[in-house]
Formats: sequence, C-alpha cells, structure tokens
Amino acid sequence: MGAQDFQTIWRGHRDEMIRALAISTGDVDLAQESVDEAFVRALHRWHVVGDFERPQAWIFRTARNHATSRFRRLRRDRRFAPSVARDEHVDAAEPLTDLQRALTSLPEDLRTILVLRYQLDWSIETVADVLEISPGTVKSRTHRALEECRRRMNSQKER
Repeated sequence: MGAQDFQTIWRGHRDEMIRALAISTGDVDLAQESVDEAFVRALHRWHVVGDFERPQAWIFRTARNHATSRFRRLRRDRRFAPSVARDEHVDAAEPLTDLQRALTSLPEDLRTILVLRYQLDWSIETVADVLEISPGTVKSRTHRALEECRRRMNSQKER
C-alpha cells in the first residue's frame, strides 16, 4: 500500500478504534486515552509506521497494549472503576440488548476477537497480526466466542 497519510488514517479509523477498544476493555475513557496515545506514538514514528501495509493494525495493537498497562497500574492502585462501554451516541438510560449483554459478559480475549472481526471488519490475518496469535487461534476463538454469545443470549431469553 505504501506510505499513507497520517491524517487519513486518523480521520478514518480513530473513532472505530475507540469504540472497539471500549467494548473490548469495558472502559470508554481508557479506550479514548489509549487510542490517542497510540496515534501520538504513531505520528512520532510515521516514517516507519506509515509504510506498513496496515498502519491502523499497529496503532490498535499499541492502543491495546497501552490500555492493558494502564489498567494494571490503575488496578494496582485500587482506584479502577470501569465505566460502561457504550457508544457515546446511545442514551445511557437505554437498556442493553441481549446481544450487548452477552458480548460484554464474554472474557476480554473473546470479546476483542469479535470486535476486531465484525465491528472493524478485519481479516483473520489482520486480527492474528494485531493480537500476535496464529490465524488458527483467531478462527477457534471466533467460533468459541460466537457459540458463547449464542448460549448466553438463549439463556437470557429463557429468564
């Protein structure tokens, strides 16, 4: 793909990365801070990152790593109280759908796989690259996450 314009990547992917990371981590503020930090780091290294085939994958991985480190630090300090991962355009009084409830109850690794595959519409190979796992692991976790979501949604309907 060659060198890409930083502003194009920032405008085209920042908001979706924040939403994806917020769903994955369960904390909107942490997601925004982490994505912004990752974009700053990318800008400082744009001479290298801009030449990547998918610079947005590098940026998301950096944001996820930042969020993980920040979460650990905050948790260690015992000041962590995650905010609800919601799209900022959704009324906070609006009840969660069965799908949203099932998705947010998944373990973070499975939730992240679904967010990257279906919200960001990334290929199996891109997800594998970002998460530094094999494509086969992406496939098996995607299958397991979808089955678990299905199971949780069915159990919610039975209540």
